[in-house]
Amino acid sequence: MKSLLLIAFTFAIGFAIAQPRVVTFESDEGSREDQSGYEMNVFKISLFELAAGDFPIYYERVLSNSFSAEASLGLTFGDYTASIFSDYDSPFNYNIDAKYGFSFSLALRFYPIASLEDFYISPEFKFRNFNWSRDIDQYNPYPPYENVVTQTVDETRTYLMPRINLGYITFYDNNLSFDWHIGVGMNTPTESVFNYQTLQVQSEKLNTRPRFHFGFKIGYVF
Repeated sequence: MKSLLLIAFTFAIGFAIAQPRVVTFESDEGSREDQSGYEMNVFKISLFELAAGDFPIYYERVLSNSFSAEASLGLTFGDYTASIFSDYDSPFNYNIDAKYGFSFSLALRFYPIASLEDFYISPEFKFRNFNWSRDIDQYNPYPPYENVVTQTVDETRTYLMPRINLGYITFYDNNLSFDWHIGVGMNTPTESVFNYQTLQVQSEKLNTRPRFHFGFKIGYVF
């Protein structure tokens, strides 16, 4: 009888181990990340930001059952949305040669249901820096107004963007996440551009404007 019980018990244990791991989101003993360790971290890429000339890598870390922190670091190359939303200089101008810059962001996420699950709200600070060089043609102000010299100057633009995001995250096959969000914030640009009056590159802080945005991130959860 004892042998039969031992065989039955061994069979039950083996059957339980062989079952696929099922993630439970509620427990009396701990939060979601305590039950499934691979859900503690997410690396993500943001597809829509690529069209703006921003190429960031995002990292999200679960802090508790309701909160996580997200940060990004990336390269920028060409402020391609500048000519769409404003009269700022953009890489589409004939005399501009885009160069590499950088971007970063910091955000805190609140999940009402559970970390990395369904809806979230997130205050965020985003910084972008764009660099380019420009060919400046200087002319003789007197007849026959011939071209005197062409010089190349380095110019830059930065964006400071505190904003708030509303988003929704879903999972495919446990390790792949899809993250949609929309948001609104304030955008303060600062430019260092060539001034034709002083013939020097000068820095100027431009008007702060509201800025709406939306995004889509694909992530790997581990």
